[in-house]
Amino acid sequence: LLFTVVMSQVLPARGKFKEICERPNGSCQEFCLEKEVHARQCLNGLTCCLPVGNEPFIKPTTPKER
Repeated sequence: LLFTVVMSQVLPARGKFKEICERPNGSCQEFCLEKEVHARQCLNGLTCCLPVGNEPFIKPTTPKER
């Protein structure tokens, strides 16, 4: 768990940690832009935004009809 938290942080030139999500394209910000989609919530409470076309694939969970 600690490894995951540490790996989700990047040290930019300013010296502050910036959380990223859904490597390598996601970013944590207050609002997603028009060409981005909301993927999940970041640890710092901001929205994890991904560029359109980079959404994570999620298998459907609805049961198949028999």
